[in-house]
Amino acid sequence: MGNFFLVGLLTTLALGPLAHVTTPVHGHQYWEKRSPGHIVYSVATTKKWVALTFDDGPNPKYTMRIMDTLNHYHAHATFFVLGHLVREHPAIIQQLAAHGQEIGNHTDQHLKMDHLTVTDVTACDQAIMQVIGKRPLFLRPPGGGLSEHLVQVAEQTKHIVIMWSWDVDSKDWSQPGVQKIVDRVIHHVKPGTIIILHDGGGKREQTVTALNEILNQLTKQGYQFVTISQLLTQWKPYLPYPSSSH
Repeated sequence: MGNFFLVGLLTTLALGPLAHVTTPVHGHQYWEKRSPGHIVYSVATTKKWVALTFDDGPNPKYTMRIMDTLNHYHAHATFFVLGHLVREHPAIIQQLAAHGQEIGNHTDQHLKMDHLTVTDVTACDQAIMQVIGKRPLFLRPPGGGLSEHLVQVAEQTKHIVIMWSWDVDSKDWSQPGVQKIVDRVIHHVKPGTIIILHDGGGKREQTVTALNEILNQLTKQGYQFVTISQLLTQWKPYLPYPSSSH
């Protein structure tokens, strides 16, 4: 019995205090099949449309600079924002909306996926609605993690879960260098790609610089930059919830 206790103790110390929590890891095929029409990684289309998305804002240092770059290229994007930051910087959200950028829900407090609650999601909804008078249609899970619990929360709050193209991840959050961010996007993009970048959550100078080059190169290749809502007009499985527009 002593040996079993020692093995258990060593395992707990090695794996950490959450070692007893087991969340199954599934690929994008599982989740798309699990909730057809309500979980999106990319869109199959022949149009050279891609959707740029930005997480973790609004940020007073970076978000407006990103918006200015988008405006320069006549590009649109979807910003997945945190409710508590919306309440701190409502003017930024107003500016984004006024320039045709789309606002999505990234939860209120950026909790880990299995700690997320309906209250945290709806609090972000309410913060956005108070600023632009419109409830966000889309939810981006914090950290991009999916679990049965998180999907159930999304179903209860009637949001479409927007992930990103599994083979196009800029990893800009890790600040790998401007050229690496550019290459990770440019070398893998195709029509219907959803690209993830970040305008908050840390230093984003590399992202701001890389965005200009990404837009420059992809524009030369004939790509157009659209919001998630626009991209989903090309997606037949898309099934908006009946009350999602209210």
